Amino acid sequence: MKNLPRLMVNDSQTPSFSYPCYSGAVKTTRLVRGISWFFEKWSHFVANHAVALIVICVVLTLIGTFKVATTPNDNDITGYTPYGARARDEFDVMTDFFAHNGNGIAMFVLILPTRHQSVLHPDVLREALRLENILSSNFTMLSAEGKHENYQEFCTNFCQINEPFVQFARSYLTELDNSRNGTDLSDRISLNYPITSIYSRKMSIQPNFFGIQMENDTSRSITNIRSSKLIALQLRSERKEGWSGQAIKDFEMSITNYFEKQFTSTEIRVLTLSTSYVEAEVVRAGMSLLPFLVVGFVIMAIVSSVTTFFSALYMQQVSIHKVSEQTKIFLRLLYLILMSKTLIKRRFQFSLAIAACICPFMACGTALGALFFCGVRFGSILCVTPFLVLAIGVDDAYLMIHSWQRVTAERRKHPVENDSPGSRLSEVLVDTGPAILISALTNIFADVAGCFTSSPEISLLGYGNMACIFCDFLYQITFYSAIMTITGYFEMKEEGQKRHIKKIACGADDDDSSCTSSSVESFDAVVKRRVASFLEFYISLLTNALFQLFVIFIWVIFLIISIYGITIMNINLSPRKLFMEDSSLREMDDLRVQYVVPHYYLANVFVRKPGDLTDGKRLEKLNQFVEEMEHLNGSWGALGTNYFIRDFVEFQKAMSEEEESENEEKGISVAKKGGIDINNLSMFLEWPEYLFWKGFVQYHTESNQTVLDRFFMTFAIHGDNLQSWPARGDALREWRKVVDKYSNEFGLSVFSDDGIYVDLIENMPTDAWQSAVATLACMALICFIFMYDVPTVIVIKIHLNIFNLLSSGILGILSLTGTDLDPIVMSALIISIGFSVDIPAHISYHYHTSSSENGIRERLHQTLSSVGFPALQASFSTSLCVLALKFTTIYMSNAFVKTMITCMILCVFHALVLLPSLFAIFNRICSLFHVAKTSSIESK
Repeated sequence: MKNLPRLMVNDSQTPSFSYPCYSGAVKTTRLVRGISWFFEKWSHFVANHAVALIVICVVLTLIGTFKVATTPNDNDITGYTPYGARARDEFDVMTDFFAHNGNGIAMFVLILPTRHQSVLHPDVLREALRLENILSSNFTMLSAEGKHENYQEFCTNFCQINEPFVQFARSYLTELDNSRNGTDLSDRISLNYPITSIYSRKMSIQPNFFGIQMENDTSRSITNIRSSKLIALQLRSERKEGWSGQAIKDFEMSITNYFEKQFTSTEIRVLTLSTSYVEAEVVRAGMSLLPFLVVGFVIMAIVSSVTTFFSALYMQQVSIHKVSEQTKIFLRLLYLILMSKTLIKRRFQFSLAIAACICPFMACGTALGALFFCGVRFGSILCVTPFLVLAIGVDDAYLMIHSWQRVTAERRKHPVENDSPGSRLSEVLVDTGPAILISALTNIFADVAGCFTSSPEISLLGYGNMACIFCDFLYQITFYSAIMTITGYFEMKEEGQKRHIKKIACGADDDDSSCTSSSVESFDAVVKRRVASFLEFYISLLTNALFQLFVIFIWVIFLIISIYGITIMNINLSPRKLFMEDSSLREMDDLRVQYVVPHYYLANVFVRKPGDLTDGKRLEKLNQFVEEMEHLNGSWGALGTNYFIRDFVEFQKAMSEEEESENEEKGISVAKKGGIDINNLSMFLEWPEYLFWKGFVQYHTESNQTVLDRFFMTFAIHGDNLQSWPARGDALREWRKVVDKYSNEFGLSVFSDDGIYVDLIENMPTDAWQSAVATLACMALICFIFMYDVPTVIVIKIHLNIFNLLSSGILGILSLTGTDLDPIVMSALIISIGFSVDIPAHISYHYHTSSSENGIRERLHQTLSSVGFPALQASFSTSLCVLALKFTTIYMSNAFVKTMITCMILCVFHALVLLPSLFAIFNRICSLFHVAKTSSIESK
């Protein structure tokens, strides 16, 4: 029987393959033989149960897809922060303080003038006051008693958070009217920045006014502020009993929706920021990619159909033969019409091409649904997983189609006994199954490092990729193989009809050579001859020493350029990249970086073990920490510090003066110690001028004694350099350095809003090399197991090291094209690593299993003829599919497009040019050593 599968295992023959450095043959591993035996048996099972397997796969896909469609998106705002990062612990401390009963309400509102240059214009201030009243009274939450309460009714500790702005704005408008009416300004009101004093009550307006220009001469001015670009307000409340997480999100989103869609004003424009809004915008950005999956699928289906048709044409499964006998014109015309219809439709070829695109989507639906059933959250980053699986899945399908066409063409020329779709599928799976398995394993293990050493979002992406690729492998050998056997059945039936018509038309009984012979060469024969000539020419190039040196030279130059690109690559962690172009959060982030951060960059320090502050020495040490923080670079000093102890000391002095006789003994006792009397804390927090501190302090009463549990304080710095991430990272490290000196004694922890992103700066390069090294190690292990042979392992190791450089090359090219290093690019790089190992794995395996009896040229011919065209098919179709994402306005999709296109171009060059050249070079080196060794033996 001709064209036996190369890895067929039976009782009479053990397959073997030879290598350039050996005169004998090297046997395949037992594992490969076992896998080949499994695929041989499995193919007949699939052929006998094709319909049942298709039904089962479709049902599982529908169930999984339903689960995906009904699972809400759940995005973690700290998702890109690496495991073990200090910022994660600091975030947990902050969350525990403000949301010890669960996340509460936290809303940030920016007010911008529309017709005036400054928010200090009276019309703008009046609108801002109206807006503050709307925030406090128009939006309600349902209490545990079933009552709808507005913010002023349900708030507890942060009710006065906007009071400094309200008092400043009202006083400013009053003073402005007095100034216009010729009335003298009040001596008891000082509306200065950063501390405003109104009737001896001091308030900081730093958190409310930004983009400030100061007056040089304040003698005749109401305030020392000349102009201000924007106003900031906040709503903050701890979570109360009866509030659900969804109710809090609905409350925050109702405010955002009101100001986005309903609020109208000719004087101001309002932007909002909340965790709920951020999550909603991230979900919107991720879900906006899904329609482009449909566009990508249509593009890939068309490309797959066209390229598969040309592949069939090349394999001479589609042909139109010209016959000149006039006496058989009718039958010949019937034959031509039949063949032309097949040429146009080619139902079985097109069905395989379409199924090749459907199968990866089915795998994604099933695998992601299974993950969600197991409790894995649905992050928006998983929306890009189908593009990776589609790229890998169609590559495997193209290999199977190409192999099926070779088997079909061979059996048409040389029919075999008991030919059936099952026996053809057996040859296909034995030929391509191990390579597909190796590809799946290498792609799965490419995500292992990201699952355990990176961040939650990248881990989630890794889990999704691994599950989908594994499921895609299962669907390739079940659903797609079943489709292939069914189409094979109709194809074989069609072949029988054609042979019958040809026999009648050509007047031949057993030999149809008279029908195929013609003075005019058929089109497909010309194509095949031209392709064969090109392949021979290309192999001649690959085996040419000068060409090999040229390829290596080009690759070295490319690596030098890429390494240079990496050295100049910027790190940009802006969260605005997670949102769509039309999202107001992008403008909010721009305004924050431009106006807020340079003037008021805040550190929140949590004191979890205040201890006995009646002890003067302990209080003095705590004050020493505060002073050190206030003397750091760019600090506002005491003006930018919120430290309740200072006001409490003033309160305690006032209390001692008013009630000296009553508290004489206690006052003397506390004064001698030099500390403070915490028992007066509850009274202190009830005074109108000190209500502001209720949100900063947590305490309880035990045996008529007040116990201070914990509190937090804030420190502010300023500087234009803070607009850059490295400067903010330096500031955070300075804060941490001071905090660490006192942390053990007071249980200090510092939190910065940008901390979860700053920690990524140092971790992203680590993630990159860890992912590359882990992938290299896993692929080396897999290749060692499947292709255990010293010469092959040496070539594979060289190939893997070059593959490692390929990852660096992708980063270098991205850098030179203006792309910054950020979590999105890191995620795209991990996905591209998965694809970049796919085609080289097929090339390596097919070269390993090729016969070496005719030398390196024959081995390269067998390898490239088997894998070359499917590799180009997969790369071209995937590139067009991914390019569909270029039509979106999302940074994430554009980053994936650039990364994947760069990866595929480099991967094709690596797999079809560099790797075959290395095999040829290695063969040349082995031949030299073999000749030298032989000559040495003969001379003896």
